Amino acid sequence: MKLKSIKFGGTSMGSAKAIMASANIIRNQAAKDKVIVTVSAVAGVTDTLLEIILLAQNQKPRLVNKKVAELEKLHSKILSEIIGDEDQCIYIWLQDFDLLFKRLKAIASGVSLVGDLTNKTKSLICAFGEKLSSQLMKNALTKLKIANCRIESEKIIRTDSNYLKANVHSKTTNIACRSHLFPLINKGIVPIITGFIGKDTHGDTTLLGRGGSDYTASIVAIALKADLIEIWTDVNGIMSGDPRLINNTVCWDELDVELMSEMAYSGAKVVHPATITLAIQKNIPVYVFNTFDLSFKGTKITNKINRKARGVVASSDYIMIILEHPEIIDHIGFLAQASSVVAKYNVSIDVCATSEISFSFTIREEDYSKKLHKDLAEIANVRIIKKVTKICVIGYQISKDQELLSTVFTSATHNQINIHAVSISASYHNITLIIDNRDKSRFVKILHDKCINVLTK
Repeated sequence: MKLKSIKFGGTSMGSAKAIMASANIIRNQAAKDKVIVTVSAVAGVTDTLLEIILLAQNQKPRLVNKKVAELEKLHSKILSEIIGDEDQCIYIWLQDFDLLFKRLKAIASGVSLVGDLTNKTKSLICAFGEKLSSQLMKNALTKLKIANCRIESEKIIRTDSNYLKANVHSKTTNIACRSHLFPLINKGIVPIITGFIGKDTHGDTTLLGRGGSDYTASIVAIALKADLIEIWTDVNGIMSGDPRLINNTVCWDELDVELMSEMAYSGAKVVHPATITLAIQKNIPVYVFNTFDLSFKGTKITNKINRKARGVVASSDYIMIILEHPEIIDHIGFLAQASSVVAKYNVSIDVCATSEISFSFTIREEDYSKKLHKDLAEIANVRIIKKVTKICVIGYQISKDQELLSTVFTSATHNQINIHAVSISASYHNITLIIDNRDKSRFVKILHDKCINVLTK
């Protein structure tokens, strides 16, 4: 009997129908194997919580309460459709949901009165998404008569106090996971874990950062020495492009970890990069399945190189920062100085390029601040290009393919795509272009149509 760590993403938790489909997958898995389940927030809920945070910062209590009411209505509707019986639904709501929403409203309303919001409070508010979705899954499994226990991951994931992008303390986390989860698993009870969330040494809620629910599933798998990890999403595994943007995508049965990591770090949202890194280190295979297409056999992430597997990945909402100074080329330590300024704000530099008088790099739009800008302005002239997209053409040794390189840049020229920066990875597996957000959909389709036949031949 295998031990599986299974994670369901936001779309797999996006409606009563989707949650029941996910619950049936769990039932089928639990009939033959030991299963641990991690859930993301209901699709769109984390974005709404971020809107609530922004409204609270701007001291708009009426709008804060309106947004909280929208979340209540959404979760109430999903619960009602799962349960069916009105009286039972009211009882469950009062037992499982009412207190959570009262607490969310109290925290957000309190912040909106003063307009002062710390990262500690931000993490507390964002954590409500998974706390609520796990309650929905708990009730779905109970309806299917599957023994289950909801576990808030603050009990098992130990981190530092970097509230929005916490680093996990492996030793204490492994001990907590084993002590809380093994007794349940050994009794045939399915643990339902709130993804994305941890707790620091002071007992405060922390978040694991972007894609943190994948990370949670991986952390738990490693702690319990699981046999495999399954990521359930709304697409057929790892594909050659985003099917929401591209019609003729290719699904890969297997993909090696090098290319998967390139795709993940380049913006593919199917699997979080940390999931791959942790799993491969411990020789735990990762599979990606489609919740809504059970006939699809999944993509397996392996160590075996797939020379034909290729992809075009786009990730939006970046800002490009250009530091200009006439003495950059001869200024020893300038790049280290610039990087240290960015690191001071716990911001990751993504794509970067240098010239004789400039250093350009991209960061996530959400990481940009006036304080960061001010500190950078003390070492160089600063120019900002907002609303840019990172497009990556990914494949084995792809940047050595002269025909492909010609196709990429000719396509940009013929279609009047303004390229702000170009980067080629040290592995030669990734060609990255920075373009304007407005050209994203058009250029992704063009690159896929022009390049995918070359890439897969």
